[in-house]
Amino acid sequence: MCNVIAGPHAASYLARFGAEVIKLDPATPLYDSWNTVIYGMSQGRGKKSILADIKSEHGRKVFEDLVKSVDVIFWNAPDSQIRRMGLDAESLRKLNPEAIFCKLDCFSGVQRGVRTDYIGYDDLVQATTGIMLRFGGAMDRPEEHAHVGTIDVMCGFGGALAVAASLYQKHRFGRIGRGRTSLSSNSGLLQIPFAYDFRGRGLFDEPSGPEVNGYDPLSRFYSTASGVYILLSAYEADLPRFRAVEGLEDLPNVPAEERAAFLAGAFQSHPATEWIARLRSADIGCALCNNIDELRSENMREPDGSPGTERGSYSFSQYADHPSGHEVIQLDPYAVRPERGRVFALPPTEKFGASTRMVLAELGYSDGAIERMLKSGQISESWSGEYLPS
Repeated sequence: MCNVIAGPHAASYLARFGAEVIKLDPATPLYDSWNTVIYGMSQGRGKKSILADIKSEHGRKVFEDLVKSVDVIFWNAPDSQIRRMGLDAESLRKLNPEAIFCKLDCFSGVQRGVRTDYIGYDDLVQATTGIMLRFGGAMDRPEEHAHVGTIDVMCGFGGALAVAASLYQKHRFGRIGRGRTSLSSNSGLLQIPFAYDFRGRGLFDEPSGPEVNGYDPLSRFYSTASGVYILLSAYEADLPRFRAVEGLEDLPNVPAEERAAFLAGAFQSHPATEWIARLRSADIGCALCNNIDELRSENMREPDGSPGTERGSYSFSQYADHPSGHEVIQLDPYAVRPERGRVFALPPTEKFGASTRMVLAELGYSDGAIERMLKSGQISESWSGEYLPS
């Protein structure tokens, strides 16, 4: 029952591990195609899509039948809306006493506050919790961190974890819990490394702003002779290792305040690939900074039903026959590589409403009943004539 990124991502993440997901959306869209169709191409993989107006007579009946049939319900909504739709704890017990409900919203936390029931989205949380200040570098130049839901995606992981914990609690103790998370809570979690204090602490001086190259001379980006950047990731304890790196043997003798200038000059003497080889041979952390186009072209494959977990640091699949009618390249679900569990390669996202008839039939509705509901407009099979413009 979720929209945009956080909620859909939570359910999508569980689908990677075998969950069967039904995505319920309104009979007519409430958001623009960028926030529904385009984002949905990533978050909707493996889901069955059904469209119903759950405030209408037929839509409400379908909604209640769906609730009775499932194990878990995700919804990104404030408590007031959850109560109105009958998904509060007491009402849900009457419909399906075994169902686990997980709520995702914008401003809620461990305790109620003045904005608990406010609706909102990623940018609002970045602005109110300090992300934009930290990324922009100063109050007079706040900057959005990334541009596709930094906190949204993290909140999706939080929702998936909440449901995983609730499922374990149900299995282990027989208790039916209600998971919850929020954008604000995840923003707080993300900034825990900066949330400390002690007597005599000086001003915080962590790097901030879009021009920052890193934390210190040993942990930052450097340009090389090939014009390609490398990321050096070393610690003070690693300094003796640099004596084994040709061209950087003198670094341990360089004063700390002069290290950045020394390294910046030295790295201009050879291409990035050469420096990566030299640093790694000395067991010093480093990485080549490729752009996404290069990474995609070097790590792309035809989909073969595997999740890409055996393919190294990057894996993309090229869908020549994507349901959208276009060739689509997507990142594979390889981020988690369990030793005992299984990660599934999910089929591409279907067109919104493509599974409406099938889901209704599985719920026991006859063909005639389905046709009548479709004609009423309270149930729908599609938002548009085409998935994407041809």
